[in-house]
Amino acid sequence: MRRRVTDGSGSSPEQLQLKLSLLAIERQRLREAGRSRELLESNRLEIGRYQYKLSNALIRRHLVRPAKRAA
Repeated sequence: MRRRVTDGSGSSPEQLQLKLSLLAIERQRLREAGRSRELLESNRLEIGRYQYKLSNALIRRHLVRPAKRAA
């Protein structure tokens, strides 16, 4: 059974990956439309934030925690 692991904001790794995909599509559209560097930079920074959140959510999901020792 897969544990539901989130990034602290209630987003699962799968939800974060979906958001990243949407941001990448948005970036392609911004570039195709010749939008400003400011908009592209804002999009790039948001992509970076979501990559960080996704990495942390995946680490937490797969982190093997040591068993607590009996006292």
